[in-house]
Amino acid sequence: MQSNELQPKTSKSWKSYFLEFLMVFLAVVMGFLAESFRNRLADEQKAKLLKKAIVLDLKKDLIQLEEYTRQGEFIVSMLHRMDSLLDLNPKDVDQKDYYQTLMNYSVMYSFTPSDKSLNQAEEIGLLQNHQQEGLGKYSLKYQYFLKDIKLTEELSQKTYEDYLKDLVQEMTEPDLYQQVFSFPMGELESKYGIKPVSESTKGKLTYFFAQMNVIQKFLIADADSIKLYSNKLIKELEKND
Repeated sequence: MQSNELQPKTSKSWKSYFLEFLMVFLAVVMGFLAESFRNRLADEQKAKLLKKAIVLDLKKDLIQLEEYTRQGEFIVSMLHRMDSLLDLNPKDVDQKDYYQTLMNYSVMYSFTPSDKSLNQAEEIGLLQNHQQEGLGKYSLKYQYFLKDIKLTEELSQKTYEDYLKDLVQEMTEPDLYQQVFSFPMGELESKYGIKPVSESTKGKLTYFFAQMNVIQKFLIADADSIKLYSNKLIKELEKND
């Protein structure tokens, strides 16, 4: 019979265990750092793309605001025009001019901002970055005037609805009014002589014209302020790109 020889047991030293632990620890840390670095790169790329989207949206809004301002100034001029027509002898007023003027100041415009990208930036705090203080300040100003223009548009709509309900029938003839305010829009022949408007109605219309004149000027001022801070935001975003 052969005798089995006992094999000597080998045990690892504490240094070997420590080295294995250190290697595992370093692998985990390096993996974590790599993942964190990738996420940071992804966030930076997302922020960069979002900034570009904001700039494009603001530039689109600036084009819309230019037209918005022109229309507001046109409405103001038409309000003054109608006020002056009502001062004339009704027999000396061309019905075509009268109803065309009435139609021109009766068109309500609404500013529709392209603010989706700006809202997304607000949600992730992109514009409140301490390194870009100007962005946060200009964004707050932009949002303030955006809210103000919406509130003023609502006031304009309410004032105009009251005018339609209480005054239009006192200053127009139903068949002519219906002909002009239709779709497609009708056009009257040039003919002198309009429905006489009572002094009481003229007084109410004077108040209406004054209210709408102020409202339109507030809307124009809001639009100018939005344009101002849109341009400041664009400059700041392009500078930090």
